[in-house]
Amino acid sequence: MAAYPSDDEYAHLQKLSSEYEPEATGPLVGERQSSAAITTEYAAADPVFQVKTAALPAKYAYFRTCRGDGHCGWRAIAFTYFEALLRAGNVNKLDHEKGRLDSLGNMLANIGYSRDIWIDFAEEAFELLDKLANSLRNMDGQAETILLRTFNDMNESMAIITYVKLLASAWVQTHAEDFMHFVDNGDVKAYCSNYIEPTQCEADNVGIAALAEALIKPAGLGLEVWYLDRSPGEEINRSFYAEPTDAHHRPIAGAPMLRLLYRPGHYDILYKAGDVPQIQHQPVPQQQPLHVALANYTDEFIPTATNVGDVMNMIPGMYPSGVGLGQRWPSLPYDFSPSPASHPQVTPVQPYAPTPTPVTPVTTSHLDFVTPIHSSNPSQYNPPNHHNIHLDQPPVTLPIHPPPPPVSIERAAPMGVERGGLFRPSMYELEPGYGSSLQVQPFQTSIFRNSHFNTAHFMNPDFEPEQWCPDGEYSVGNKGRHKSHSS
Repeated sequence: MAAYPSDDEYAHLQKLSSEYEPEATGPLVGERQSSAAITTEYAAADPVFQVKTAALPAKYAYFRTCRGDGHCGWRAIAFTYFEALLRAGNVNKLDHEKGRLDSLGNMLANIGYSRDIWIDFAEEAFELLDKLANSLRNMDGQAETILLRTFNDMNESMAIITYVKLLASAWVQTHAEDFMHFVDNGDVKAYCSNYIEPTQCEADNVGIAALAEALIKPAGLGLEVWYLDRSPGEEINRSFYAEPTDAHHRPIAGAPMLRLLYRPGHYDILYKAGDVPQIQHQPVPQQQPLHVALANYTDEFIPTATNVGDVMNMIPGMYPSGVGLGQRWPSLPYDFSPSPASHPQVTPVQPYAPTPTPVTPVTTSHLDFVTPIHSSNPSQYNPPNHHNIHLDQPPVTLPIHPPPPPVSIERAAPMGVERGGLFRPSMYELEPGYGSSLQVQPFQTSIFRNSHFNTAHFMNPDFEPEQWCPDGEYSVGNKGRHKSHSS
């Protein structure tokens, strides 16, 4: 039969259960994220928590987690202190804070802490201020990354937290009259030794109030702590508030605020939407036109023979009369200037002087085409000399031919036959106009006109639309033969 535990064993098990704390995991300081994650976390919790967390994202858009290892309160205050200095964006303020923190060594000396005791911890904070100031000066955008990396390093972050706790203890002891009513028996020194200075201790109201007066408000910053509990209401309650003031204790409008979210036994960091700097989208610069130097020679230019002449000889009119198709391209002397700054230039050649070719006007029943021919003189361009190319041949004359007259589908008027010419091949001769009646006339039947054999049909490969001519449509004439009258 199994023996039941004794009362002492029950008491021991109860003590172990009460003192059990799960091992803290996760980053020391997490990335900033949407506060809607808190709403999701409490979706199945107490209805009071559901209501309060549901209203949280409307007021505080973001939050940042801190590892719940007993240092979360101190870590949250220290991190947001440096982060608020970054939001101010003033390099001189960071340098000023370093000097001010160093001067607080006098306060530590008043409670019996020599410089050798706290300087090793303080140097981590001073070095972080220097890194942040240099990042702001260089405008490299790495300040927030440096801050987050420093506080996620256990050794560096614990050194800064220890220095912050020493400042809180020194402030409470040097201002004992302000805190003696909030500690047991009014012994502020014993309170600091038991609840502030030990390595493993949580931040309480006394320690937070001391840091607000010693570290935060002198820097022109403010602090507020919001408490999530089961008290009546639809929003979280503010349990602590330190207004930012200047050296004359006057409120500072628009000063950066440090905001903490306290849930029993744990602190996280809250942000309003305006606390998070928005990403500035830089306009994409337009690409400038790309200029390519096609002949930026840096060495000696050596002309070589090519077969260009063989190809150019095949183009009609490229040479004046007397140059046969078998002759090569005229030789070109080259003058080269090795300066790489200039671009190759061509010495202007005399413009072509086209010789008008006599054109016999073609007469139809409607139009007489007379094409005027003009010799155009192109505008001359005189750039600086780089490559001088001279032609050894005289100017080339290109014949310019007029455009052919449009083809008319209307029957042309019969051309008269001039009798009595020098050449008479036969003693017999047809009457004038006899051949005109034998010309093939286009079929006018509807079947042919609607078939693809008609050249006026759009499917005919030689498609050519009909042209309407009022003279031809209304002309009346005798299509019969005419007898020839001998003179």
